[in-house]
Amino acid sequence: MKYKPTYHHSDVEVTKDEVVYDGFFKMHKRELRHRKFNGEWSEYMTREMMVRSDAICVLLFDPVLDKLLMIEQFRPCLPEHESPWLLEVVAGMVEEGEADEDVARREAFEEAGVEIKRLEYMFRFVPSPGGLVEHLRMYAGEIDSSAVDLEATLGLDEEHEDIKLHLFDTSDVMSLLEQEIVNASAIMALQWFALHGAKLKQKWLATNN
Repeated sequence: MKYKPTYHHSDVEVTKDEVVYDGFFKMHKRELRHRKFNGEWSEYMTREMMVRSDAICVLLFDPVLDKLLMIEQFRPCLPEHESPWLLEVVAGMVEEGEADEDVARREAFEEAGVEIKRLEYMFRFVPSPGGLVEHLRMYAGEIDSSAVDLEATLGLDEEHEDIKLHLFDTSDVMSLLEQEIVNASAIMALQWFALHGAKLKQKWLATNN
């Protein structure tokens, strides 16, 4: 059964949209109302939301050596009892006029030092629809992991990136998922790979010759 939303954009009335902060994120303050499920209109309400460009996330996969390449980097927005160094997939924001594939290739080289051969689309999701306007589009990216230098640190100094690489056997996927990984895109990418990785490996290996 396919899900279809009950209403669409035409069932939302925005009467005011004010940018109250414009920095790394933009913060919008909007006054709006929407159609309710009983067909009536809601009362007018005010909502604040962070707005940023869509982002591309890539799980780097070597089908020949059966390896997954992931990154670890510092993230400041975690509670004090959590380590602010997270295991993640490569990711980057889409710049104006930029294609998803261009973002994936750029970020894979900058953050992991590898070149992507092919991309396989996974899915897209909204990380926090109650307060963040952003879509994340998820891909698997084919790489050659044979020359990966696990001792190197990568990332752009001007973006304050300090990235460490981690190479895992694909058989480690379930073990990784059983650990407390708190990065949402990493969790979902590994879950997707647990379901579809074997089929993707067959597909890519069959067309490598």
